[in-house]
Amino acid sequence: MPVQTAHPNGHFYSPVVDPDSIEAQSARIWPEDPEVLGIDFNEASHRQILGSYFPKFLPEYDYPETVEDSDVLEQFYTRNSQFSWLDSRSMFVLLRAWQPRRLIEVGSGYSTLLAADVKRRFLDDRLDITCIEPYPRPFLRHGFSGLNRLVEKKVQDVPLSEFAQLEAGDILFIDSSHVAKTGSDVNFLYFEVLPRLNPGVRIHVHDIFLPSDYPHDWVVTENRSWNEQYLLRALLMYSTAFEVTFSCSHAYWRHRELLKEALAYPDGRAFGGGSIWLVRR
Repeated sequence: MPVQTAHPNGHFYSPVVDPDSIEAQSARIWPEDPEVLGIDFNEASHRQILGSYFPKFLPEYDYPETVEDSDVLEQFYTRNSQFSWLDSRSMFVLLRAWQPRRLIEVGSGYSTLLAADVKRRFLDDRLDITCIEPYPRPFLRHGFSGLNRLVEKKVQDVPLSEFAQLEAGDILFIDSSHVAKTGSDVNFLYFEVLPRLNPGVRIHVHDIFLPSDYPHDWVVTENRSWNEQYLLRALLMYSTAFEVTFSCSHAYWRHRELLKEALAYPDGRAFGGGSIWLVRR
């Protein structure tokens, strides 16, 4: 039976974006120097991570650029389709620096391959990795060394007690559907899980591009109509409950020279990403 909607896609009252209308506003939505009001991006933390952690740990980031994908993939490679650029490098660095005891991933795949490798090679196998993924890639379902458990469910169907085990220094890694709507994983995570986390738990959210909006092509060409970033932005404005630790996009926009030094490419290039790291106060 076809799904009935109150308004057609792109309508003023529809949550689905009208690309033509957005294109007409592109100068306002994607300014040359975007600004986000009301959020403390914690510049001191960015300087510490880029100036101290990256030089210490990034030289050991030695993953191949490409590897042929397979159903039994066990090797992380950088130029994968989902978790690359500054996101993979910052995760490598921060796992090394923070040495968490537990990692719960909500949305898993290539990032799990990376975490499992860091666990095996640098954390003496002392990281417990649980993946909550309703639609796992074949290699995730097949399993690989370092992955402790795969929960093949939507996060909404996982007991809240699963997240109560996270303690200060542990990580909740979120790579969701990116869509806030009635009954969605995003609503469950932001309204039920985050408020219950213990103080000191670290939180990662993927595909967050603040201070910019979602990439132009994602909005106009692909019409993804994602909105998680707007929910997170509202959550962090004047927040006393969550503190920004590191943002790949913010580092690119506001700490580019320090980022160039941290990446240490001979040609001095820099690039950003979509990972933002928070901590529960």
